[in-house]
Amino acid sequence: MINKEISEYLNKLSDNLSIVNKLIVGAYLEFNNISISNNKLILSCIEGNDKDTVQRFIHLIKQKNGKFDFEDVIHLFETSIPSKDITVNGAVYTPNYIKNYIVDATLNKFSDTELPNIKVADIACGTGAFLYTVAQKIKTKSLKSYSEIFKENIFGLDISEYTIQRAKLLLSLLAVSNGEDESEFDFNLEIGNALSFCWEEKGIDSFDAVIGNPPYVRAKNLSEENKKLLSNWEVTKTGNPDLYIPFFEIGLKYLKPDGILGYITVNTFKRSVNARSLRDYFKRNQFDLTILDFGSSQVFKNKSTYTCIVFIEKNKSISINYQKVTIENIQNKNISNFNSINYNLLNNKKGWLLNKATVLQTINKIESTGIPLGDKFPIRNGLATLSNDVFIFKPVDEDEKYFYHQNGKLHKIEKQICRDIIKPNRLKYEAEIPTLKEQIIFPYHQENHQANLFNLKSNKIRVFDEKYFEENFPNAFAYLEGNKKQLLNRDKGKNKKYKWFEFGRTQALNDFGKKLLFPYMAGQPYFVYSDQKDLLLYAGYAVYFDSERELKVLKRILESEIFWYYIKQTSKPYSGNYFALAKNYVKDFGICELDEIEKEYLLSTESLEERNKFLLDKYELNSLI
Repeated sequence: MINKEISEYLNKLSDNLSIVNKLIVGAYLEFNNISISNNKLILSCIEGNDKDTVQRFIHLIKQKNGKFDFEDVIHLFETSIPSKDITVNGAVYTPNYIKNYIVDATLNKFSDTELPNIKVADIACGTGAFLYTVAQKIKTKSLKSYSEIFKENIFGLDISEYTIQRAKLLLSLLAVSNGEDESEFDFNLEIGNALSFCWEEKGIDSFDAVIGNPPYVRAKNLSEENKKLLSNWEVTKTGNPDLYIPFFEIGLKYLKPDGILGYITVNTFKRSVNARSLRDYFKRNQFDLTILDFGSSQVFKNKSTYTCIVFIEKNKSISINYQKVTIENIQNKNISNFNSINYNLLNNKKGWLLNKATVLQTINKIESTGIPLGDKFPIRNGLATLSNDVFIFKPVDEDEKYFYHQNGKLHKIEKQICRDIIKPNRLKYEAEIPTLKEQIIFPYHQENHQANLFNLKSNKIRVFDEKYFEENFPNAFAYLEGNKKQLLNRDKGKNKKYKWFEFGRTQALNDFGKKLLFPYMAGQPYFVYSDQKDLLLYAGYAVYFDSERELKVLKRILESEIFWYYIKQTSKPYSGNYFALAKNYVKDFGICELDEIEKEYLLSTESLEERNKFLLDKYELNSLI
């Protein structure tokens, strides 16, 4: 791994890509004692190099890294880019062991006689790291020159001109480092948007293999052009799809019937709403699909992204091969004991549960017991102001009329416009509520404080008129007005549906009643009861019900090992052995039916072990394996 100080040195120059290229290429050549006589591309790159600047860079490399090989060149090419491109184009550095594993697994599908003639594409090739690896593998198993491999075997596409330029430099360096210092190489590297690019216009109708790391760009960060182009693909018909999703369909469109696709990508497509159409596409076509899931392991440095390796063949298959793996498994190429899961057992709408048959049977039994949590109790998300740091505060003092808020300076906020609010993500026990409670400026009329979630129509909320707000709560108004620029910039200033001083979203404004509070994610189940009906929440969820007794019985069930087993097997994992507790992951958990004696037993028994034994019996489970 390249030293951090070297990356930081180049990142300071990343808006001048020409200089960065000169330093990387010039340093590689000098560090490895390679001279170039003929290759025009490399010569033009290093032309006019300031030798002192290159030498300083080489000195930094020697001091901090001790070496400068091809993998270091790739790492710096892929990470020394304008910061805006990381968000817009989803560029990241793919670890070498991942590239090697995917390339080896795909090329091993071809015999030694087939290999020299195959066509391999990376349709989001970035700076060419995967194609570089493919070229090396073909070279070792054939008599072909790199010049021939570039022309006949590898094909790349990327949306950025500078990344294609770097891909050409990388492959040229590979060739000249192996004695092929030709004037020019004939590359099949194209600049274009994969969502609309037509390979047929380049004389290509299909590939033997498609590999790579599709760009991971969240739906909210997509350009307007890409949002329109997404609609052309059948896998993007549900939710707000992220950019990686159509790359499966694009890759398979150009894959030969007996070809293979190999991607490293995010693993959320198994369960997310945005990927329902993708799951339907896989199942409908019965693709031969293999998933190696890293779970909560972090493959990409400095990226909170949860990933998997996916291999797809167009051969028909009635089942999916699935295995949870570690980074060490991939590095050691130690993969075995796949779980074969029949497509007929997979629910495209709810999300795919991919696991051992015994686990799936247990999950099915839990979900079919009693009534699903989401059907029996309302589950609600917290407020979304889109500017919590402005609206929410912890008073430093108070008197009869005002809370005092220290934010740069001391602000007086009228108590009558404030509501108690809490953040379930911080909360573990009831006793913490008084100390963790905060205040939120609540610029809304609440017409009926006695209403609840079961009678929302009588609990209508409407935002203040601006004049009314200013006249009746001048201090709160002045405070918010002082933050008006930030408030107007919510939704990047695009959303004109709400007044500048109201919350960015209307969710949870009407939520009122007794509740169980719980966090977005946790390392163990925390459900905290509150009888404060008008207590608001943010950054978390709540289960509402009129009966304190029923909520406390539910708390006992949800803090059991059965519920946590269910979450660990069905929810989204995070690092640190945390799991998501979003409504989509908890709503299908079956709440077993209990008579009054059984409810009293759960409430009065302090032993968690005894309660767990009791609930295992109620769910008709011998054990949780």
